[in-house]
Amino acid sequence: MIREWSLKTRTIRFKRIVLMGILNATPDSFSDGGRFAKESSRFDVDLDALVDAGRKLVRDGAGILDVGGESTRPGSDPVDEAEELRRVVPAIRALKQALDVPISVDTYRPTVADAALESGAEIINDVAAGHYVGSQKRFAEEDEEEFPEEMAEVASRRGAAIVLMHMRGVPKTMQEGTPTYPNGVVGEVCAFLARRRDRFLERGVPLEKIAFDPGLGFGKTFEQNWELLRNVDKLRELGGVLLVGDSRKRFLAETARRFNESRGATPDDDVDPDAISTRDFATVATTVALARKGVQIARVHNVALSAFALDLARRSGDLALDEGE
Repeated sequence: MIREWSLKTRTIRFKRIVLMGILNATPDSFSDGGRFAKESSRFDVDLDALVDAGRKLVRDGAGILDVGGESTRPGSDPVDEAEELRRVVPAIRALKQALDVPISVDTYRPTVADAALESGAEIINDVAAGHYVGSQKRFAEEDEEEFPEEMAEVASRRGAAIVLMHMRGVPKTMQEGTPTYPNGVVGEVCAFLARRRDRFLERGVPLEKIAFDPGLGFGKTFEQNWELLRNVDKLRELGGVLLVGDSRKRFLAETARRFNESRGATPDDDVDPDAISTRDFATVATTVALARKGVQIARVHNVALSAFALDLARRSGDLALDEGE
């Protein structure tokens, strides 16, 4: 199992699963959009509120802060590059000045990643795994072999760590229809990430700087998401760090709906699939399961609850052997 992740200026050593706390500097993210909005005719980030939230996430147990300036929820519309820069660069600068914790930028645009790294970020969290060609303003096709590897160039030049995630299609349309994986979702996700790993290695990004994310909810059905969770340990064969974003995903709410239906219950019987508290409860359960499977990083909204659940698991002895304690 990988025990270290080399970032831009430091190394994370994994004695236990690390929680990546989410800070969305957006007006439209699916569960916390607009949280840091100033009262204004346009969306402006309240940097004081964002830094206070970051400080709380660190207090609650976050080992990384992930800052995003564009929602990538299913059906979301993209923002232009200038707007994304306007949101994330000041946020990263403010967090860097206030807190001594690794900062990740959640972006697929190479120019935004470059500016974020210049402003103090250590990690690029790329939902497109380098498939966005900024100079051409397009996403390369999943099976496209020759296109400018602009994100790999940024990561290599800056010495940054990078998360390569699997996404079928683009956020606007990725959940339309029924996503199909003729060779099985686990095998195809692993094969895709292996191809992207190799291209980044060819362009000078060492394996010790690469993390892999199966992309739960990004072009997957209900059953496919659960199949990936059950088999996430197979991503270890890729050789890098394993990161999973399980937090508050739509398939967790659907699981709650199906659970209610299976027992003839209604949302009023405690398990309300539309409540954030239900999604958070489901998230802590899946996060503990991920820790058991050797995943090194879980990207979550409610750090305190996930940290508490992990503490309970450790106290029971459930995670001690897996985490080298």
